[in-house]
Amino acid sequence: MSGIFSRSQFGTRQLLRVVPIAVIAYLLIDISLMLRPAFGPVGFWPATALLAGMLLCLPRKHQCPAWLMLVPGVLLAYGLWYHNAASGLVNTAVDLSGVFVAWFLLARVWRLEHLRTHQAITKILVASLAASASTALAGLLVHIWPQAPLRTATEVLLRQWLGYSTLLPVCLLWFTSLSKYIQHDRRHHRTHLIKDVQFVRTPWPILLLILAVALAIGLGGPGAIAFPIPALLLCAYAYQQQTTAWLTLGAVMGVMFADSQEWGLVLPNEGSILDQISLQIGLQLMVATPLLVSGSLAARNDLVLALNQALDHDDLTSALARQAFIRGATEYLQQSPAAPHGNGVIMMDIDHFKTLNDSHGHAAGDSVLREFSRVVHEAIRPNDLFGRLGGEEFSLILPDTPPEDCLQVAERLRHRIESIRLYHDSDEPLQITVSIGVVHDHLLPEASLSTLLSAADQAMYLAKRNGRNQVKHLTPGQMRDLSPAPTL
Repeated sequence: MSGIFSRSQFGTRQLLRVVPIAVIAYLLIDISLMLRPAFGPVGFWPATALLAGMLLCLPRKHQCPAWLMLVPGVLLAYGLWYHNAASGLVNTAVDLSGVFVAWFLLARVWRLEHLRTHQAITKILVASLAASASTALAGLLVHIWPQAPLRTATEVLLRQWLGYSTLLPVCLLWFTSLSKYIQHDRRHHRTHLIKDVQFVRTPWPILLLILAVALAIGLGGPGAIAFPIPALLLCAYAYQQQTTAWLTLGAVMGVMFADSQEWGLVLPNEGSILDQISLQIGLQLMVATPLLVSGSLAARNDLVLALNQALDHDDLTSALARQAFIRGATEYLQQSPAAPHGNGVIMMDIDHFKTLNDSHGHAAGDSVLREFSRVVHEAIRPNDLFGRLGGEEFSLILPDTPPEDCLQVAERLRHRIESIRLYHDSDEPLQITVSIGVVHDHLLPEASLSTLLSAADQAMYLAKRNGRNQVKHLTPGQMRDLSPAPTL
């Protein structure tokens, strides 16, 4: 076990950071014990699944120290509930055996890097079954259930399996989405948040799911458990993975709660163990089917996005390729209604790039292009279009941006690029500058993209003729004198 719990992971600072784990563990066990009667014979035990999910979501270096806080929290909750230290210790050992198996398989054996594949979902479901079996086996070994131990162990296995398989995907997907929000700025937050809450714009799948669950509860009978599955599959096609996982959890909990309240669903309260097994397997299929489909669709979408990225972006600089840039810029300029502040068009050309290539080699030139593109990408907004038109010539579309702001953006880019220092084959750093031309479509409201790019190109060459490393824009008179350029 020394490979799992290394001594270097148990520093004082790491322990202090995971102290809240004990409080969370106590609350999860206590709340689960209070809610247990609400789900009747079907049973639902969320505590262990949430504990395992919490451990898996922690940074890897904090996972092992968190175990030291997890044990006293769970032990205190059980001890106070049963008013017996021995019972608390036994129940803690039984529950944490399953948590350990789920954590060990998903964090140390398989080490899921991402969840956007059906293979990852399959591993979660298998780990959930293994963790549940470990809990049931541990309960049998310590004789925690003196009456009907085999039946009780079977019920515990099924209850825990359902809890793990429904809650672990929700925890892990939610944490993955949260990590993306933290890694981006506020503008990205808002954009991704709108994309995540897709059911606001496409409500029909969730409405059909509500109807299917209502029919299952109202009609009952042996086939009622299958009613929500087609609606969940539709949700898997319509929504993102995280949304599908939440809807699946809600549907399963709704079915279980309705059954516990004897609302005439599938299983009467005095059902046999075979009836319970049948119902639990049906619930597992309700969970697994949409999650597996959603994982497969997510993997396919990632592949399509990767192919589009390769086709639409320049390999060296990650800027939009020429045709992709022209296509996107044309859509911006032709959108209806037009942008209130108009659109800015910027042309940029790296000064003396050919001389740099001849003096230092193409490898140095490639490094300059990559660093130049990185600086531009960091300086622009998510909805700005940045493309490479050829060689060292780049263009930028600033949608819904006033003319004065376009000039400020161009000047800020010029200053940042002037600050670039690259070391290649000598101790002297390579320093680059850029000549920038700016135009705005408010001067020529009916101008085509070709005309605007031609105007920006003229402004850029004006900057080069006047000494380079500067920003130039055309006056209204110069813009009116432009003749329409050929269509690109």
